[in-house]
Amino acid sequence: MKEYKERQYEIGFKLDQHTKADEDFHITASTVFSLANRASEIFESSEPREKQQLLSYLLQNCVLNGRKLEIALRSPYKTIVETRHQPVGLPLVDDVRTYFLAINLY
Repeated sequence: MKEYKERQYEIGFKLDQHTKADEDFHITASTVFSLANRASEIFESSEPREKQQLLSYLLQNCVLNGRKLEIALRSPYKTIVETRHQPVGLPLVDDVRTYFLAINLY
């Protein structure tokens, strides 16, 4: 009985950790999408130091090539830009299809 109680406690603890991680993920994802949607508005209304902080948060490996500035977005903003024209459900459909192919049910 003691062994089962310990195992039950361990499973409950892991469940709590996963629930907390899930909540943290949703908060982070919401913040990322909010920033991505409002970046231009935030940038325009910010002071120069704040603009610099926002740019350093969003961009990486900025290079001046002659008179042209070449930039690279940090993850996950790069992914958001790359997938902005895809239908919302398309990545989910691909994940489900891949899952079923992997278990040979498709």
